[in-house]
Amino acid sequence: MPKPNLITRNALLTFFVTSLGFSALVAFIAHATGNKNISILIPLSPSLIAIIITVIGFGRYGLRAMFKGRVVGGLDLGWSMIALLLFPVVGATALLIHSLFGGPGLGLRTTALIPQVIIILLISLGEELGWRGFALPRLQKRFSALNASLLLGLVWGFWHLPGFLIGTGVPSDMPFATFLFWIVLASILMTWVYNHTGGSILSAILMHSAANATFNYLPLLPQWVGQWTTFSIFLALLSGLAAVVVTRLGDSKPVR
Repeated sequence: MPKPNLITRNALLTFFVTSLGFSALVAFIAHATGNKNISILIPLSPSLIAIIITVIGFGRYGLRAMFKGRVVGGLDLGWSMIALLLFPVVGATALLIHSLFGGPGLGLRTTALIPQVIIILLISLGEELGWRGFALPRLQKRFSALNASLLLGLVWGFWHLPGFLIGTGVPSDMPFATFLFWIVLASILMTWVYNHTGGSILSAILMHSAANATFNYLPLLPQWVGQWTTFSIFLALLSGLAAVVVTRLGDSKPVR
């Protein structure tokens, strides 16, 4: 195992600063060149940055430790279903509730399935080795699961800010504070699943993909339906669920 060095002692801070800085740099270049397509590099970067920091700071030993027993972890069929269905089911419930009061009914916004699924999976892979694979375990060594979720959610949210400022990476016409609130709620729920699957990175990838698919395929976002009620119901339901997770289901850490 490599001797402690500046990177190993400050790995988490290095990851956060580098990720935030890279996001800002890419957004600046995209804005300066007028080519917003460059911003696709932002969601692909956290996992790569985490792997680079691990290799430089911890060598092959650290890279093996990052993946060994943690890709699938304790993910079973039940938790796989929770990871895949939690956000879609809450989204569908919000649509059904709103439909009872004259809102849009439940239905698919688009049928362009395969190309968008590929992009959704790439984005999740590009982010989750970083956020949940690298950062969350280190945060939970210092903080409770709730506090780690809140801290990670804030960093994850503000990592989107440069993209928001140039009009990419965040749903259009959505105040950043609203988006940040959603990200923090998602962080709490993803930590809950992550911890109850023994630290499964795959569970995080599944949940992240399911969340993006929910927004892509269901008419939840104000930019698709021209109103905020449905999305507000979605956030309210998630808030209640997050409150149950925090107060009723404990603050457990991954079981190794």
